[in-house]
Amino acid sequence: MEYEFHFVVDGISVDDDEAVGIVHETFDGLLTRHRGRHFLDVAESGANAIDAAHRIVVRLRACLPGLRLLRTDPDLVGVSDIAERAERSRQNVQQWVNGERRQGMLPFPDPEGIAGRSPVWRWGDVNAWLAQFGEGDGVHTPTRDEALTIDFMLPKWQRTLDDGLPLVHFAAAGAGDGRDQERETVQRLLEGTLAFPGVLERIAAIPRMEQQRLTVVCAVLPDRLSRVVSRIGHDEVWAVLAFQGAAGELRLQPVGTAKAPGAVPVSSLGLGRDATVGDLLLIQTNGLDDTPVTPITPVGLD
Repeated sequence: MEYEFHFVVDGISVDDDEAVGIVHETFDGLLTRHRGRHFLDVAESGANAIDAAHRIVVRLRACLPGLRLLRTDPDLVGVSDIAERAERSRQNVQQWVNGERRQGMLPFPDPEGIAGRSPVWRWGDVNAWLAQFGEGDGVHTPTRDEALTIDFMLPKWQRTLDDGLPLVHFAAAGAGDGRDQERETVQRLLEGTLAFPGVLERIAAIPRMEQQRLTVVCAVLPDRLSRVVSRIGHDEVWAVLAFQGAAGELRLQPVGTAKAPGAVPVSSLGLGRDATVGDLLLIQTNGLDDTPVTPITPVGLD
């Protein structure tokens, strides 16, 4: 899904023709200045708004090293603004706010604050509320909770890139099957491991085409390998598979799509399309013809 972001930025200027050209030509974005502050409008695809923000931070850094994303801009709207954007009357909007119409669905969002004497809302929250009725402008923007998470992570993401390390994106191999907590445990184990000096550097040495972003797919032994590869981003061919072994130890395995160069196809390991993470662990432990496969061997999922 594609999300649109409105960032407050620093480090580039509308007077810099080269930077403006990159924003427009490479990102189909818009750089503006208002009262001495610069704003960047840009869109990116992702599994959710936070994932999309994660991706756009990496892409922007690669093309505009001097750019600093300070925070998201909330795009605050009042009743009149909502009425104009939703093509409804102010009276209709006020009825939504008061809970007098469209009851039985999610309630109208809480206001972000007060401007003058009138409440204001984040347009992302209002737009998401309208979407449940098949309305809104069709543009996906971060909700309040998503924007707060993105604002919290922006400094950390950019410091990581400043240190020459990749941004780690965690993705679950599955959901809603009763094993979500087990996958979350894998993620927590890995997050704790990454806190040790040198660990991220060693993981970052795993071969991949996108050097500034590293996707880690957290899985459990019954997860199918096909589910793992489905979590690799549309613009990536490599990821790291993280799971717990039979003794509860954390295991990391480079995995790639069928397009990943230099990977060993799972079919050559005797595994079919329905193979699971547990099947891969057995091959690594016992091997074909009693010849174990080195766990660090990149595996291509075809």
